[in-house]
Amino acid sequence: MPLSLRLALRELRGGLSGLRVLLACLALGVFAIAAAGSLTRAIQAGLEADAQALLGGDLVVERRYQPPDAAEQAALEALATPARVATLRAMAVAPGEAGARALVDLKAVGDGYPLYGTVTLTGGGPLAEALARRDSTWGAVAAPNLLDRLGLAVGDRLRLGSLTLEVRDTLAREPDRTTSLFSLGPRLMISLAALPDTGLVRPGSLVTWETRLRADQGVPPARIRARLTETFPEAGWRLRGTDQAAAGLTRFLETLTLFLTLVGLTALLVGGIGVANATGAWLRRRMTTIATLKCLGAPAALIFRVYLIQIGVLALLGIGVGVAGGAVTPWLVQTLAADLLPVRTQAAIYPGPLLLAATFGALTALVFALWPLARARDIPALALVKGADTATDPARRWPRRRDLLGLAVALAALVILTVASADDPRFALGFTGGAAVAMGVFALAAVLVRRLARAAGPLAQGRPGLRLALANLHRPGAATGPVVLSLGLGLSVLVIVALIQGNLAHQIDERLPDRAPSFFFIDLQPDQVDPFRAVLAETGGAAVAETAFADMVRGRITALNGVPVAEATVDPDVAWALRGDRGFTTAATPPEGTTLVRGTWWPEDHAGPARVSLPDDLAAGLGLDIGDTLTVNILGREITGTLANTRRVDWGSLRINFTFVVSPDALAGAPRSWIATVRLDGDAATETAVERAVTDALPNVSAIRVKNALESVRVILDGAARAITASAAVTLLAGGLVLAGAMAAGHGRRVYESVVLKVLGATRGALLRGYLLEYGLLGLATGAIAAAVGTAGAWAVVVFVMDTDWVFLPDVLILTLVACVLVTLTAGYLGTWRALSGKAGPWLRNE
Repeated sequence: MPLSLRLALRELRGGLSGLRVLLACLALGVFAIAAAGSLTRAIQAGLEADAQALLGGDLVVERRYQPPDAAEQAALEALATPARVATLRAMAVAPGEAGARALVDLKAVGDGYPLYGTVTLTGGGPLAEALARRDSTWGAVAAPNLLDRLGLAVGDRLRLGSLTLEVRDTLAREPDRTTSLFSLGPRLMISLAALPDTGLVRPGSLVTWETRLRADQGVPPARIRARLTETFPEAGWRLRGTDQAAAGLTRFLETLTLFLTLVGLTALLVGGIGVANATGAWLRRRMTTIATLKCLGAPAALIFRVYLIQIGVLALLGIGVGVAGGAVTPWLVQTLAADLLPVRTQAAIYPGPLLLAATFGALTALVFALWPLARARDIPALALVKGADTATDPARRWPRRRDLLGLAVALAALVILTVASADDPRFALGFTGGAAVAMGVFALAAVLVRRLARAAGPLAQGRPGLRLALANLHRPGAATGPVVLSLGLGLSVLVIVALIQGNLAHQIDERLPDRAPSFFFIDLQPDQVDPFRAVLAETGGAAVAETAFADMVRGRITALNGVPVAEATVDPDVAWALRGDRGFTTAATPPEGTTLVRGTWWPEDHAGPARVSLPDDLAAGLGLDIGDTLTVNILGREITGTLANTRRVDWGSLRINFTFVVSPDALAGAPRSWIATVRLDGDAATETAVERAVTDALPNVSAIRVKNALESVRVILDGAARAITASAAVTLLAGGLVLAGAMAAGHGRRVYESVVLKVLGATRGALLRGYLLEYGLLGLATGAIAAAVGTAGAWAVVVFVMDTDWVFLPDVLILTLVACVLVTLTAGYLGTWRALSGKAGPWLRNE
């Protein structure tokens, strides 16, 4: 073996004392990245394996408002085996005059459903039998929580629209339904043949008609798609293949993977400080060996290679532990939390995410270990023999130019890998810039803390404990910098999450109820608007404080300035507007609360080419300016409108606000339904009476209680905040490891200092109070800086990204300060108690 390798391995035989923090920091960050990537790949593999069942067929033909006509249905049946499905929202009502009622996600299924997979009922019977008509009564199966809401049991009856159904079983598994982040109501499933009897399907009703196709007649799905497009070019339907079986879930997983990867990378960066500290401490403990080797003629390059090999071996060990943990994560999740996932996972070893995590770990170790290694190599042997500290020796504050160049190359490689491996490179680039700024801010904050401690020293005259604490904060080699940087960064992330979540909760709990409507009523037919007003006036009376109405039709954007959306270049932040159907409304005058940003509104009596109004940020993201055109497909009819104005929309008001507003004449003749909002000043009994009266008089109309919807949003926000906090806690854990490493690195100096002070007459109690005061001051300073940085970050997100009002929450900041002080005091006490237990004799004899 080469001499450098032999010397490196020989020294490692003495154990890993002092390098355990290096191992733990790298293992933690690598594990976070490897686990996120492996779990995502396992879920994606499950999606691909179950794509047909999740989609419901090999190809789905989907259209709003109307099912395929006779010619279209015949063409579909000639190409493949079909199964028809209709979905909409409706009100389910328990029997009796005062029967409970609930908004449901209704699904009407035809013969042959499901084409793939199996619908599992709690009772174990077949779906077709449960939905069949018996003695003139149709059957239904429901989600268990629907029966709980209505106070019903299997065998009871409920009313859906104008039809009474018998609940014959509950749903245990629905193969083509993935878990949604937000749902207004539980599932109710009926036969498609029973749907006309409900009276829910009327012109303009928000019904989605799907024909699922199983390609078992010799025509592949791609050819079926091509034939349908060629034969019915203006059908206005959407064709989805197995690659879009769970498009929303796939996008969510991509975003989640990006977030978790960046969390892991943040933990690696924070842990990198621990790597640098551990490397420096390891080299300080090897000063005698380095001096001896140099005195025996060992060149500086040999010294560098020896300790680079040692750090590399230890880094590979830590990376290996992290990669191993990430590799087994899919099996652990499949065993312990399979029921919490929306789809089945495919547990396996996925080399790609593991290799990526290992590369991140190796580059991080190189970036943070290179600096102390380079400085240790260049200190003269005489300085080492005299006991100069590699971290504080004034002979060479900076490594050589070529070392700095190597460090820059390694750092650039880390940034390039972060951006290149991300699904959203722009976001990843922003993260790297933000991480650099944050680390710079905390590094400057650490310098400020040291300078303040030095300046406050004279003020501690006559108080030896305080003076000792202040001196230890700014002395050469103090742990102030690493602790402020690592703990501060982790705490600031938690503060940002807590403040954003707190502000959103405040919006829901405090501001919105004062101005939000009590109900949204959907699926009003044009001839039902006046009867609806009459019922509302008769039942609600003076309690009706505000009402608003708007017509709505669903359509899909197909072109921007004549360019098909598939070829258009748009901002990723607004790409949602081009996916699927969107709601369009008409207005002769600007809606209430509208603030025009550019352009002018069309005349009330406008008659001519269609005019369109968009939110200003959406228009900018789509690359549209006043006078540009937007093409929409509504039921197969292409409508091209000119952008007349852009406006600012207050979505937080929860009033009727549409993204797309068009001139009234543009949608003349299109089947439309109406939406109404009602704000009541009465109590809960009044709200219940209004809901019951409207849905009894107009069975096809669905009522959405805004308070219930807000509560669902609140639950989602709380769950997301907990998940993000748990993920961000990985960064705080890495900061804790850095703190532990700093304690371990300074243990020898603490023991020597306590021995000297005790010999000079200091008591153990006085020293303990001084050291605890030091860590208390350090924790207080770190917590204050983290609170300030976290508050600034949360304010920027709430005000500029979420475009809502900011509320200062001092309790979050107080909790941050207390937590940081407790963490540093605990770590300081454990480390100091060991130092104070050191015997004076051995140290004095060495002197």
